[in-house]
Amino acid sequence: MKKLTLLLFLILPYLGGFSQHIRKVEDTPVKMPERLSSPAIPAVKAGGEIIWQTSFDWADPSNQQGWTLPSGWHITDNSDLGNAWTWRDDTLGGLYTSVDAPSHFETPKNGFICVPMDEYNSRDGVSTGNAIDTHITTPPIDCSNAPSVMVRFNQEFRLCCTDYNIEMLVTNDGGVHWASYEIRFGVRGNTVTPDKFHSPEINVSDVAAGMKNVQIRFYIHGMARYYMMIDDLKLVEAFENDLVLTDNWSNFNGGFTSPIGHINYVPFTQIGMDSKESGKIGEYSFKGSFLNNGMSDQENVYLNVSVQKNGSEVMNQNTSKRTIWPLERDTNEIPQPYLPVDYGDYMITYTAKSDNPEEVPANNVTRTYFTVNDTLYQRADLSAESGISSGAWTGGGRAGDVMAVSYDLQAPCEINSISAYLWVATGEGIPSFQFVLYKYMAEEDDYIEVISTDVVEMDSTMRRSIVTLPVSKDGESEFLQPGEYLVGVRSWGEDGTEGLDIGWDLSTKFPTGYSLCYQVSDNGWGTVDKLTMIGFNINQDGGPVVSGVNFNVDMTNQIKSGEFKPGSDFIDIAGNFNNWGGSEPMTDPEGDGIYSLTVSNIEIGKQIEFKYRINGNWETSELPDGGSNRKYTVRYWNELNHVYNNGISAGIFDFNRTGNILVFPNPSDGIFTVKIENSETTDIQLEILNLQGQVVFQKTFYNQQNFVQILRTDLPKGIYLLKIRSGDQLTTVKLIIR
Repeated sequence: MKKLTLLLFLILPYLGGFSQHIRKVEDTPVKMPERLSSPAIPAVKAGGEIIWQTSFDWADPSNQQGWTLPSGWHITDNSDLGNAWTWRDDTLGGLYTSVDAPSHFETPKNGFICVPMDEYNSRDGVSTGNAIDTHITTPPIDCSNAPSVMVRFNQEFRLCCTDYNIEMLVTNDGGVHWASYEIRFGVRGNTVTPDKFHSPEINVSDVAAGMKNVQIRFYIHGMARYYMMIDDLKLVEAFENDLVLTDNWSNFNGGFTSPIGHINYVPFTQIGMDSKESGKIGEYSFKGSFLNNGMSDQENVYLNVSVQKNGSEVMNQNTSKRTIWPLERDTNEIPQPYLPVDYGDYMITYTAKSDNPEEVPANNVTRTYFTVNDTLYQRADLSAESGISSGAWTGGGRAGDVMAVSYDLQAPCEINSISAYLWVATGEGIPSFQFVLYKYMAEEDDYIEVISTDVVEMDSTMRRSIVTLPVSKDGESEFLQPGEYLVGVRSWGEDGTEGLDIGWDLSTKFPTGYSLCYQVSDNGWGTVDKLTMIGFNINQDGGPVVSGVNFNVDMTNQIKSGEFKPGSDFIDIAGNFNNWGGSEPMTDPEGDGIYSLTVSNIEIGKQIEFKYRINGNWETSELPDGGSNRKYTVRYWNELNHVYNNGISAGIFDFNRTGNILVFPNPSDGIFTVKIENSETTDIQLEILNLQGQVVFQKTFYNQQNFVQILRTDLPKGIYLLKIRSGDQLTTVKLIIR
């Protein structure tokens, strides 16, 4: 690859090489597409007693501004421009923003605190670029009786464009000294907060435990666009044993000294040869980082990595063991890389372990995936979290701009087609586009176009989907030799813009220099920090063409309600793979309420649609009121685990029914459903208490009538009290977790 020496202010996990003429392109504000994420349910934790909390219920109709800052709180605007933290309970707006409080906020309707930067810089239709510099500080909080202190809150932010900083500061001496905790977590510009950072839990015991006058400050500065929102702030006693796997990395050996990040799809013909540096091309190496977020030393901490190929384990390794003190961090690496030796779907499971009994196991395990196939070379996964265009960077947004991703070919091959995830059109008209392949030529020190597809117009069927176009072959240019290539999307809008947003993969880690943008404005390439979903397909075969799909469906709730009677009733699957005629009955040999069936010889890559049915009857199929079919794209390994009708029973289940309230299954393994039938719309409040009377979970759902909610918890085994307030009705149910 081409090399470029960079001056950096900090060392990144990995650096890629690229040419001297490649520059880093700066972010520019862009309008965010509508929110697509489904409602998230916060995990219930059995942590310590709540020391102090606020839901920011500051509404005050008697005040002209609609709210009043409670006594002891302080808001400061260091810019002196009126661009400070404020209270809101409605939609945030501005030139590039239109967003409500997100679904993971527990109490959004009674208000939240925020910094609506976009509104501040879009007053009276005039766009300004004033940087925000403001903080909000709590009153003194008495933690003198708390042996440990953890700060919990819900947040969402989107920032632009450089020098963006969000800090949580803690003082115990009236502000003479402050401890700083960075709560942006490295999230890049133009990015809405990823799920894993929605609800931080930060152990501040070293500055707050046993202290009488603890204050929390949220400080945001440096950015001029988008927004920051915070709700449901709590101080709670920390866990004694809470080892956190804070991050994980898998790095593909691309033949260079520096790793090249994770590759989601790689052709088998492009791996296995000797690297010029060390090891084999295609080896995956693994690393994890830890945080001791509890109060006890974590003894003999290590990372375990398991690799499964098509459901069978092919590697299991541990790192060396170390002791991590409270609030300390560490990083450790698996000693030997793994080289896949066959086609298959591979799952990497990272687990943080120690000798201590773990109280919060949910934050100890993460998984990533990759596939060794015969044709597709694709860095990104195949699920776009958002979309991005060249208009997201300064100087971009012109017709003819190109978004591209870099790939290194190790063996000769013939290219057949190029694939990209098309998100939306960036303008009002119908854009046109083509896919293009470039090769780096050392003698020109530049990327030269070698092959392309026809120019086509985007239509509605292409929106938010993967589009594949064949390249125009001439008998020569389609035969590729080893080297560095860029695979790109060139687009034109009717109004002179670049025309298209390309799908953006937020989850795949990649180093600098592998995602690029060509800008017509200066006839040059620049590196960007967003991984677009663009790959290519080679003329190759050898991989399996059909596969079996293992269907598993949990009928526990329907069995308990009497809706399904084992022995006399049966469940089957009707789908497009059996012409909707129904399968043979599914079986439950273990008697655990989970019915299974394997359907063989389905074409790999085929999207199947299906529903489960009781007794082959469409009237008893799940989602019978016209709901969407289940959908799935067949891979090499297919293990589908579903719950019939999303766990909702149509029958009457007397156990744990109180009036119009039903809680099931109970006992459970920590996942249960609350179903309430109201005659009128009310707010519903759920609260779980342990037998010591400590509240371990609270959530309010507003304006509900026929209410069904699945709660997923990681509470330890035991007996709890679930309090349900529906309007004026208060019901308490004994909840058993086993």
